[in-house]
Amino acid sequence: MLHLPRPGRRARLFALPFGLALLLWLSLEDTHIWPVALLGLGLSALLNLFFVLDKLGGQAIPRRYALPLAALAGVLIGLGASIAAAGLMFFKNALHAHVFLDFPPGLMLAMLERAPAWALAGGLFGLGLALIGLMFSGKAP
Repeated sequence: MLHLPRPGRRARLFALPFGLALLLWLSLEDTHIWPVALLGLGLSALLNLFFVLDKLGGQAIPRRYALPLAALAGVLIGLGASIAAAGLMFFKNALHAHVFLDFPPGLMLAMLERAPAWALAGGLFGLGLALIGLMFSGKAP
C-alpha cells in the first residue's frame, strides 16, 4: 500500500518560492520562452499536487494502481503545463499592455499546439518515476 500524506504547512511553504519567482518574472521585461515554460510546468505540477493531496491525502492506495495513477498524473501535469504557460503569456501581455506584445498570439497558439506532446512526455515521465519508486521499494506492483 502507498500512503499519500495530507497536505500541510510544508506543502504550502513549498509553493511560496514558486509564487515569488512568478511575481518576479511578471515584473520583468522578458520575452524568452523557457522561463514561461518552466513556470507553466511548475504551476501545473503544484495545482495537480494540491488537488491530489486534497482529495486522496491520508488514504492508502494499492500498489497495483501506482503505475496507472503516476502516468495519469504525468499526463495531466504535461497537458496543464502547456495551458498554464499560454495563460501566463496572456496574463503578462495584459499586465504590461505594450503596443508590441511580449508574446504574440501566434506564439501562444504554438505553446498550446505542444499540449499533446507535453502530455505524452509527462505521462512517460510519471510512469518512469513510478517504476523507479517501485524498484527501490523492493516489491512488485
